Amino acid sequence: MRKSGWMLAPLAAAVLLSGCQSTACADLAEAYAEVGRKSQPCVEQAPLPAFEAGRCEQNLQECDGDDLERLQAQVECYERLGTCQPEQQAPFFQALTACDSGGNALGNACEAAIF
Repeated sequence: MRKSGWMLAPLAAAVLLSGCQSTACADLAEAYAEVGRKSQPCVEQAPLPAFEAGRCEQNLQECDGDDLERLQAQVECYERLGTCQPEQQAPFFQALTACDSGGNALGNACEAAIF
């Protein structure tokens, strides 16, 4: 059974930032794939930018503790999205956009490094 999310204690954040293998990138890759599946009834192509878990892992040290918490919040937000229904396309994409904005927005250096 998949964990519903991952908690980032200060020690865990230090481990992630030190370059050790993490679940942050794997969780984000899985969430992106799921959003792609959830959006298929409304669009042919996934609405999120391409994501490579390997690039994320390699560059995750560019993300600070706040960024890691925001990544967790994004994953949890993506997980809460339902499947897009063609007649509800606009609300689906508004909810998806909300997952990446406001308090969930990554810092520029982190976003550029992992995407």
